Amino acid sequence: MNLKLTYPDFIYPALFNKAKHTVIHAGRQTGKTYNTAQWLIEETLANNCKSLWVDTVHINIDRYVDWYFKKILYPIWELCKWNAQKKVLQLPKGSIIFGSAQKPENLEGFNYDRYVLNEAGLILKKSSLWDNTLYPMIKNDNVRGKVIGTPKGRNKFYELALQGRSGNPDYATFHYSVYDSPYWTQLQIETAKSVAPELVWSQEYMAEFVEGEGVVFRRVREVVRDINNEVVAGRNYVMGIDLAKHVDYTVIIVFDVDTRELVYMDRFNKIDWVLQKNRIISAWERWNRPQAIIDSTGVGDSVFDELQSRGMTITPFRFNNSNKAEIVRNLSIAIENKELSIPNNQLIIDELESYEYEISASGNITYSAPDGLHDDIVMAMCLAWRLVKDVKIPKIHMLSDLGL
Repeated sequence: MNLKLTYPDFIYPALFNKAKHTVIHAGRQTGKTYNTAQWLIEETLANNCKSLWVDTVHINIDRYVDWYFKKILYPIWELCKWNAQKKVLQLPKGSIIFGSAQKPENLEGFNYDRYVLNEAGLILKKSSLWDNTLYPMIKNDNVRGKVIGTPKGRNKFYELALQGRSGNPDYATFHYSVYDSPYWTQLQIETAKSVAPELVWSQEYMAEFVEGEGVVFRRVREVVRDINNEVVAGRNYVMGIDLAKHVDYTVIIVFDVDTRELVYMDRFNKIDWVLQKNRIISAWERWNRPQAIIDSTGVGDSVFDELQSRGMTITPFRFNNSNKAEIVRNLSIAIENKELSIPNNQLIIDELESYEYEISASGNITYSAPDGLHDDIVMAMCLAWRLVKDVKIPKIHMLSDLGL
């Protein structure tokens, strides 16, 4: 096809080996993205097959096609066809389908012979993306794929890397730091090392899996329990509500105040505000009309007003950087100290484990979900937990408790 594809010697073994799944954890500017793009093009053409490229967010796909694929395919670009709407790159032989963790539902339903999972440190913070969505489509005997990225704590990316080191014949793992890369000079490396914090240097440049780096909620799985989700008459509950914004979800969380168990979650989107308010009221009435708290930021003001007018005992909470940080820290401490319990619900576990913090150059800490993921469950939990800790709810005693 007259493509002049060249690969640095150091990365060649990672690209051309016989493992079904090759995990490459590499530091910044090691050429992992460009070279795996070359590999995917070469393999797709050679095998005339259907291939897959997965990235963090949908908007990155068009950029990568322009920056990498169009550049690599330039000698034969006129023979290719890029469908920007469907995210399909048709080659003279075979095709590459592009998808994102932001819209995993668009990935389902196909089998792929070749694949690349880019920015795996970010994407695989949500372990269900691999377990439930990707792996069923790349399990064939003839599959070859690359899971590439810079580590972001110890998540599913870390688990896959361990598979390649444990002797599993389906996996191979390769590790490249900036010292392995031909794209760094020694002076550049030493300069970066002198200014980077130790943890940042270990993770971002040395590509090491640093435990807990950037993770807000630790030991999440240690508070997972079998929980009775039936309403108990006379029991005290509290409710936290995070309202949908744009493509997000409205989430309702209910905690049992006495047992400190998360007993109920409802998560929904793409329904009008009338139906959303009715759904909130319905949950409130079902759970003994508990004290509730709602995100009143933006459109939440009017929703709060109507819910209150309909009889709900509800408190508004308008988020700002300070109070958001406070309630996130409170929930984080509660989970680490095992003060609460959550059900074995993968959506809840994934959101908690993927939620992260960043420290700016000025030392300010910000909390958020990674690009392409959601934090609505986390926010609803933070709000509900605030009521568990801070609101005094009078208990209804049995007559025997009063000595009568």
